[in-house]
Formats: sequence, structure tokens, C-alpha cells
Amino acid sequence: MNRISITLLFVLGLLSCVGAEKLSAQDFQSTTFYVVRHADRDGSNDSLTEAGIARAKQLAILMKTFRVEAIYSTDTERTQNTAKPTAEALDLDVTSYGDLTDDWFQKLKTDHAGQAVLIVGHSNTSGQIVNGLGGAGDFSLEEDEYENLFIVTTKPDGATAIKIDFGAADHSDQ
Repeated sequence: MNRISITLLFVLGLLSCVGAEKLSAQDFQSTTFYVVRHADRDGSNDSLTEAGIARAKQLAILMKTFRVEAIYSTDTERTQNTAKPTAEALDLDVTSYGDLTDDWFQKLKTDHAGQAVLIVGHSNTSGQIVNGLGGAGDFSLEEDEYENLFIVTTKPDGATAIKIDFGAADHSDQ
């Protein structure tokens, strides 16, 4: 018996055990949210530094590899400019968001089930976004941290969240 036949028998057995009417495509899907703080900015100015522009371009390469299908950002110049290279590389629009409400998080999960989504936020909201999507833990950022990428994977049975570093850190102002 080949692998396809075994897989088909497994799925048919699963359906007969739990009842086909109780399962939907979402029951087998995971959704991945990539949450970043805007790239390096120039002090309290809203513009990105050279390092920030480079980091935004590096983010675009990652998000293209991860096949992102939607991008969300606040309306600030620094978040929009962080999202812009990804949007251009993937020919996507950047959707603006405001308040981080339970309804907004639920809509994200529903509207993008099974997809990969980039969300660009701020040092004081990135952890809140990760936790709102189902991550559990302290995902706070310091004011000078720009290199963090949070990956939140949601599934019907829960969510996982991890933090990784990407791009070159710019600590030249310290």
C-alpha cells in the first residue's frame, strides 16, 4: 500500500470517528503571524535610519520566503516604511490598524485562517499583539530593540509563540 492510500485511509478513519459534519477546513489549518516592531528609527524622529531601511529590506526577503499574504501596520511613517518593502516585493497593500481589541484579533484570525500575515507595530504594542493572537509570555521590548521577530502560530487547539532575531542591530547611538 502506498503513502497516499495510507493517508487517505487515515483521514477517512478520522472523519468516521469524529463525524464529518463537525470538521471544517479550518480544523486542519494553522495560521502564522509575523509580528515586528518598526525598524530602527532616528532617535525620536519618525524616519528610519540607514540601518532601519536595510532591516526593512531584510524583512521583505524573509516575508517573501514565508509567503506572507497580508500586511498590517499602524499609520506612523516608521511602521509604514518598515512594511513598504515587503508590500512592494509581494505586490500587497498595507492595511492600517488602530486599537488592539479582542474583536480585531478575532477578525484577524478568522479573515486570515491558513495564511501568513505580517503585523508591524511598536515597542509598546508588539508584545500586546503577540499575546492577543494567543501567545503566552513576556514579549516586551526595550526602547532600543529593533531586531526581534515574533512568530505566532495559531491552530484550532491553541497557539505557540517564539521570538527570533533578524537583521543587523544598530547600536551606533549608544
